[in-house]
Amino acid sequence: MNNKNEIKSIIKQVLRLAIIIPKFIIVEIYKLITNGYKSFVKRLRFSITFKITTTFVLMIICFLLFLSLIIVGSFSFYLGYSAKLDMEKDNALIKTYLSGNIESIYDPIEKISTIKNRQISIFDENHKLIFSSESQKDKVLYYMKDNTPENTVDKYLFISGDNVDVHFPNNTITPSSRFFIVLDEDIKLDSKVYSIQTVDKLHNEFMYLGILLSGLGIISGLALINTFITGWKASKRVLKPVGTMSKTVKNITANALDTRINVSGSQDELKDLAHTFNSMLDRIQQSYEQQNQFVSDASHELRTPIAVIQGYANLLDRWGKDDKEVLEESIAAIKSEAESMKGLIEQLLFLARGDKNTQKVEKIEFYMDELIDDIIKETRLIDENHEIINERNENLQISADRNLIKEALRIFVDNSIKYTGHGGYVKINSFEAYDKIIISIEDNGIGMSKEDLPHIFDRFYRADKSRTKESGGTGLGLAIAKWIVMKHRGAIEVESKIGEGTKITVKLPKV
Repeated sequence: MNNKNEIKSIIKQVLRLAIIIPKFIIVEIYKLITNGYKSFVKRLRFSITFKITTTFVLMIICFLLFLSLIIVGSFSFYLGYSAKLDMEKDNALIKTYLSGNIESIYDPIEKISTIKNRQISIFDENHKLIFSSESQKDKVLYYMKDNTPENTVDKYLFISGDNVDVHFPNNTITPSSRFFIVLDEDIKLDSKVYSIQTVDKLHNEFMYLGILLSGLGIISGLALINTFITGWKASKRVLKPVGTMSKTVKNITANALDTRINVSGSQDELKDLAHTFNSMLDRIQQSYEQQNQFVSDASHELRTPIAVIQGYANLLDRWGKDDKEVLEESIAAIKSEAESMKGLIEQLLFLARGDKNTQKVEKIEFYMDELIDDIIKETRLIDENHEIINERNENLQISADRNLIKEALRIFVDNSIKYTGHGGYVKINSFEAYDKIIISIEDNGIGMSKEDLPHIFDRFYRADKSRTKESGGTGLGLAIAKWIVMKHRGAIEVESKIGEGTKITVKLPKV
């Protein structure tokens, strides 16, 4: 009993393996084929050289095919026309031998037929064969015309495999040649009408045509091979700079942004592409360097207040807890530096949002003269050391973000106050010119040099670092003001001379 159970168990295992193993093999083969196909498709990549060469070769093939068709068609027409003329000459020659009876032309027919390899036959009015140069008379047929108007007039018949049955109404005999031309002419003799049919099987013509086709085929093949080889080499040579560009671009990293593509060589589109790449790399490098400088300057600006706060915190930790004077000084300094850090971080966040185009600009309709009046009043309240002058303030309506425009103008005004000594003046005017709203902020402060003017809107740039630092500036205000004006599709003009002062002109569209 146990032996039977063991045998059954072994049989079940064998059957299970017999099913599992083939299934496993099929699955693995399918996976192998699928992975191979995916790998092939992934690796299958036709290069530009291959595409250009293939396109060029296809164009040459189409041109050669068109040219060959014209040549073959023209040559075929010439061969057919020559065959017709030759047959007419033979018939004219045969008629010259006609002297009173039909039998007088039998001998000339035999000679011409032998020389020209043609079948010449004579039929009576009932299309019954009278004489033929063909040795097998039973195979000679009268080739009948069909009833189309052109064939009733034309004395020639061109018989091919498509219309053989039209000319053999009895279907008793199939011609040995599938293509031949027949000249059918009537001869009237002793009140009887005879038909002379000259049949040319066009052996020579087809031989000449075959030679022509063979020659065209060989020439076309050689031309295509030469075109493919020449086109491949020319394409590789022309596109070689592209490979050089690819290698150069691949080697460009953050540590090698100064690498540029070689633009020497011929003047062509690839050189323009290289110039475009180099210009792009210049902009990327400039942006990258500005970003690094921005991070460096921001770190530097934050390091100072953090160091001050840390210093005062250490001072308090050591002995400032019990010294009221030190305690008050430390708290005031920490509050001041914290406020400076807060302002710097807000400015950095503003510029970061501007760079990402996430800074909101909410435009509303308002009057510019009211905004100018507010700025003048606020400035006079907080600054008694300068004369705030307003000569023109026209009533003009504008569509813009009021808060942002006010912030930009406040930055310009504060900047003028910082760089103008006590007793100096700051002029703020607003008027319309050339469909623009013009706002000018002018002072008689220390001014700026020509070297500084192109950089005053750069982030963290200070024309006078010592004064700006004393005034608590960060070097970001003018950058923020410029972003606001540019976001409103405006423009800024700066005029300044050292020792005479600075004039900033802001031009804003009304809408």
